[in-house]
Amino acid sequence: MDPTVGGGKIVKFCIMHNAMGCMTDIHYDMSILPAKKQKTAHKVSATSAQPPVAQSTTRSNFTLSDWMTIFSYVNSHPTLPQNCIVEHFQTLKSGALIFTQSTLCCKLRDWEALEVRVHDNPNALSLKCPHIVTRPDVERAPVLWVQQMENKGETVSGLMLWEKQSRFEEEFNVPENERLPGDGWIASFCKAYGIREHKRHGEAGSILAKFAPRDCFNFDETGFFPSGKKKEKTRITIGIACNADGSEKLELFFIGKAQKPHCFKKKTPEQQGFYYCNNETAWMTAVLFEKWVKTFDIKMKQQNRYVLLIIDNFSGHTIPYELTNIQLKFFKPNLTPFIQPCDTGIICCFKAIYCCKLSICAIDLDEAGEPEIYTINLLEAMLTAKSAWDAVLPETIKHCWDHTQIQP
Repeated sequence: MDPTVGGGKIVKFCIMHNAMGCMTDIHYDMSILPAKKQKTAHKVSATSAQPPVAQSTTRSNFTLSDWMTIFSYVNSHPTLPQNCIVEHFQTLKSGALIFTQSTLCCKLRDWEALEVRVHDNPNALSLKCPHIVTRPDVERAPVLWVQQMENKGETVSGLMLWEKQSRFEEEFNVPENERLPGDGWIASFCKAYGIREHKRHGEAGSILAKFAPRDCFNFDETGFFPSGKKKEKTRITIGIACNADGSEKLELFFIGKAQKPHCFKKKTPEQQGFYYCNNETAWMTAVLFEKWVKTFDIKMKQQNRYVLLIIDNFSGHTIPYELTNIQLKFFKPNLTPFIQPCDTGIICCFKAIYCCKLSICAIDLDEAGEPEIYTINLLEAMLTAKSAWDAVLPETIKHCWDHTQIQP
């Protein structure tokens, strides 16, 4: 179905050591590397050094790691003039650091203060601006709490982190004007203290791991206006299905209102090369979906394939028929815009190509002197839609599947 989010998006933060969870309960793993591991880990700090090919005279803000490198060089060459130090770093083959002698002079006066910043937080060396903390005791408390929850294997949500921070502020008697408002601080807090976020799809990982990418399919419907204008009363529904590696795009599933559209000229939809059904609302129903999925099941049985079909939890997708070669898996409510491949770009790409083809047709009609350049009948629209679907590249489909990160 077209994504309609109800009730807002719920994002959970949980500990990364839990490998599996529910397929559609997308949440993020929060983990903090222990202090001992951070000292021994070979982590490369961010730098503002310019690659040799891209060297220029443009100056940029340096990270703390860059300045520590410069200070180390100054310390090892105590008699070297400042202008020679500037010239040395401007000509580094490993990556130039562009700064002036006056800037170096100012930074040397702040040498001790900058060295103190190194131990402010785990990512201090990668930061360009200082992480200013007015209450270090309150700042450290939620970090230790997240570590404690991680060690217990408990799940921590963003709301829990926000609430816990508020309670710490109460316990430490932080004045109201110094307390953190809202939850906008959570992202920078996680970045500063190395709290990593990883999408986790437990059941999705376990179920999708049983199927090859070519055997994992997603089906979704979308409302479709043939003329490209929502003001037009003519609307149909198009069902789209494709597999995870983009190697197989099933034929479009058209649902209209007319049983025998006049534009078909006494030919059946099958004779025109379409899979077409109809009802009064031109929308998906359980009867129509059961008919379609039965056809798909028979096709897979003939090919001796057992596939996975993941769909949203629309009531029209609930059918009593027991499939033999297809395993159905439903997404939970309000999550399809984020994790359903068809909703993350496949349908959008299909419609964009259709609109492009429709625009070309409109220009041709305008040059021919036609008064209604957007007039298009159902047959022409279905032919154009079929051509647009054929033009969607396998790489695009695979990219959309990869973007959802529901595959192991």
